Amino acid sequence: MSVLLFSCIASCMAICHAHADRTLFLNPSLWVRGGANDVTTTNQQLSSSSDGKSPYEYVPVTALDDYGQSTQLRHAMESAARYGTPVLACLCCTSSCNGSKTENAILVCSLQRPRLGVVGSSFHHNSIVRNTSRSQAHPSIRGIVKILATRDDSTTNDRTTATPQHSLHSALIATGLQSDSVFLMNKLQSHLISKYWFRYDSLPHGEVLLRMIREILLDFLGYDWSEEVGSSSLSGGIGSAAPSANDNEDDSTRAGRPLGVCTFLLELDQTASNDPPSLTVIKANGSSDRYVAYAMGIGSDLGNKRLSQRWRSGMSVCEALESMREILKEIAVDKGWLPERDDNQNDDNILLESLDENSGHDLTIVIETVSRDGIDIKHSPL
Repeated sequence: MSVLLFSCIASCMAICHAHADRTLFLNPSLWVRGGANDVTTTNQQLSSSSDGKSPYEYVPVTALDDYGQSTQLRHAMESAARYGTPVLACLCCTSSCNGSKTENAILVCSLQRPRLGVVGSSFHHNSIVRNTSRSQAHPSIRGIVKILATRDDSTTNDRTTATPQHSLHSALIATGLQSDSVFLMNKLQSHLISKYWFRYDSLPHGEVLLRMIREILLDFLGYDWSEEVGSSSLSGGIGSAAPSANDNEDDSTRAGRPLGVCTFLLELDQTASNDPPSLTVIKANGSSDRYVAYAMGIGSDLGNKRLSQRWRSGMSVCEALESMREILKEIAVDKGWLPERDDNQNDDNILLESLDENSGHDLTIVIETVSRDGIDIKHSPL
């Protein structure tokens, strides 16, 4: 009897070991770590943390750290700075200034690289967007300035011939996560066209546009917009631009996390004809400031430092473009996209560098001059 009992116990232990080995083999951490020793270490860590706080616990969007800052908001702002397209923008004077030294345009320069397999949409010339580049760029390299609103009720400066003309009212630039920038642009245009323009038959000024963008960016916090003073149910107005504030609950959408974008709001339609355009920077946390020159995206710290040293009031487009080109070259060298050039370098070394995929010869500067007359786009190699 004792022998039979011992054999049964031994067979049960063998079965348990077989199931344990099978569980160990199917553990997903084996695919991540790549070895049985690492799996054992991971299992020990998970078992030791089962009594306490799980290392994979979800952090809510409203959770704050020890310094009172939102963890997810901080990550969204970092993603916009680390993965966004390098963009420089500043106020400048075009040839139509007539020596007044008053800025009447915004120069936007972005550093882009061709994306293989991506075919952009065909470019259509119109009275607002004009391609003045002589060279043909890769189809995936496009302008990053997106039109928010235009108006056709403005007239020329000549009082004798008051001819109506098409002019640019406002534009938007968003860098960071591309899907988040598309989401922001679509929601903003939908609220601007279907609600504001349809109700008031006019275009909003800068403060109203700024509030719309801020409401969309902060909608992930879960505010109940129906109880706000400016809600459509209480005030009878158009309500908030937040997607969750839609009257139709079936169409209401809310982002489940902060949008990882940094945004430029370009205001071209000023109250007076001699007022300079406005450049407003809106970050992922909804904070906004007006600048005369600013950089965002990859290398923004170095770009803002150089812009603060080189920008001056009354700069022409050519002077601002030359400064921005040098700044973008410094950013490319700092990030390892462009090798440092030596003045004593011979032609053979330059030829070998041109064959290297990391030589930076595929980098293209997209130059966009934004004014009330429209957007002039030009491409130039770095």
